[in-house]
Amino acid sequence: MDWPALLWLGLKRRWWRGRARHPALRRALTAPLPAGDAVNTRYVAVDLETTGLSPERDEIASIGWVAIEQGCILLETARHYRVRLEKDVGQSAIYHQLTDSELQQGEPLPIVLARLLEAIDGSVLIFHNAQLDMGFLNRACRSLWGAPLPVPFEDTMQLESRRLIRQQEGMPAGALRLFQCRRRYGLPDVAAHDALGDAIATAELWLAMNAGGYRECSEQ
Repeated sequence: MDWPALLWLGLKRRWWRGRARHPALRRALTAPLPAGDAVNTRYVAVDLETTGLSPERDEIASIGWVAIEQGCILLETARHYRVRLEKDVGQSAIYHQLTDSELQQGEPLPIVLARLLEAIDGSVLIFHNAQLDMGFLNRACRSLWGAPLPVPFEDTMQLESRRLIRQQEGMPAGALRLFQCRRRYGLPDVAAHDALGDAIATAELWLAMNAGGYRECSEQ
């Protein structure tokens, strides 16, 4: 993010900080913003599976994430939680393969969100389609705890869209889907529509976009 964007984000965080009704959300809004040093910045790739495309009407079914530090994907930080729903999954089960019986055994959304907020403390988030996932996270945090989640993030889908536009390449239908973007960077195909699998796949793509490759590393 550039400095004007970080300044505006800082003002938004200050505005919402006193309105947040949960300590994990208040900590997330109080954590220092990254100083712009990409090498030493901690990143967390996040993916959500949802029951639809509307944060106002649909629900989060599962959340997965994994951290990136100094060009390494830290698999020890990978987490995946199924979320207990208030309504049936309906036709969305075709895409994320999660059934009502599985999600009945899931964690309550407030518990999963609190764990996510602890995991992303002081980090820049990475999504593939941030508009959708941040829409659901903002809606959930605001509904549960009185404030959205204004945190710095990057979006591999938007980064790739801008690259294709700059290079005046064609953009056929589906060109910005995660697996199609990965193919253009020489990354292998992976199973889609699993929140943790997609989070790791997004982390790999982001590193390939920024450094020409990726590494999976253990914590020291």
